[in-house]
Amino acid sequence: MNIYPTEFIEIFEKYPLTLVDVGASGGIQTQWKRHRRYLRTIGFEPDQRAFTNLKNQNIPRTQFFNVALHSRSATVPFYLTRKPENSSCFRPNKDFLNRFHKPNRFDVIDETTLTCKPLDAFRHETGVCDVDFIKCDTQGSELHILEGASRLLSETIFGLEVEVAFTQIYKNAPLFADIDVFIRKFGFSLIDLRMVSWKRAVGSMIGKSKGQLVYADALYFREPLQFEAQLGKLESEAARSKLLRAVAVCQIYGFFDYALELLDLMRDAHFDNEELQQLQHHIESQARLAHRIPNFPGQNRLYQLLLNLTNWLQPLSHRKKERHLGNL
Repeated sequence: MNIYPTEFIEIFEKYPLTLVDVGASGGIQTQWKRHRRYLRTIGFEPDQRAFTNLKNQNIPRTQFFNVALHSRSATVPFYLTRKPENSSCFRPNKDFLNRFHKPNRFDVIDETTLTCKPLDAFRHETGVCDVDFIKCDTQGSELHILEGASRLLSETIFGLEVEVAFTQIYKNAPLFADIDVFIRKFGFSLIDLRMVSWKRAVGSMIGKSKGQLVYADALYFREPLQFEAQLGKLESEAARSKLLRAVAVCQIYGFFDYALELLDLMRDAHFDNEELQQLQHHIESQARLAHRIPNFPGQNRLYQLLLNLTNWLQPLSHRKKERHLGNL
């Protein structure tokens, strides 16, 4: 999918999409990797083991920092677990985890402390103040990190992907409700959830794969009217580029309707009629590519039959994770 119209390539080259990846141990996500040509990434990873692996990848236009983020400058405990990706500033809740599959991946093998700073302060050290998107996956400390990014959330961010928990995987860690209330205060709306469920170990191979909803990746976009007000504070060229990048983010996650609504709402402020038509046509053409089979009689019935067959053939598993976040 090519979400960058030829007529606007110079703008994307001058003002690339900027992604802040907090908790970058898994590397840049697949949907973002496809857009590296016009993507600048700033990653933060406090676990030295995972940080070393990231640095060795030598990814262009990407900076990784062995830094922990928090709501304020402080020293916090850090629990290193057997599986590095599960390390956290919160102690794993083994009373809960022991009821599910492979709890030993959460075993604490070492304890240390981290010197943390807020993202709002660190952005000046990186020289990047205009951020479009934050991805935050830090095993329980997401709310504290977002609290330390209040200025970014107010001034520049269009979208967020945040891991949220629905149960206490880590002791005393904030849950989805806490994070959702905080994010909405900045004018964001919940767009999608990619949910993960776990089955109890005692019955992990009985019945279908869905178990208890444990956590999810939550996608938020800034409300169009809030975003329009944000653009109104920028100079013309900066506003045009910011709008183009927001439209690109919508397409990365497959929400072409949201992209078109942004353009329609701000049609007279940033683009002339010809430019607007070029952008709309390009978005519509990408949407058609994303859904290659047009509607036909009996399609819904065939879809249901294939869906039932897929569910019947689904392998037994202790864990079920939805395949995609977004409308992909």
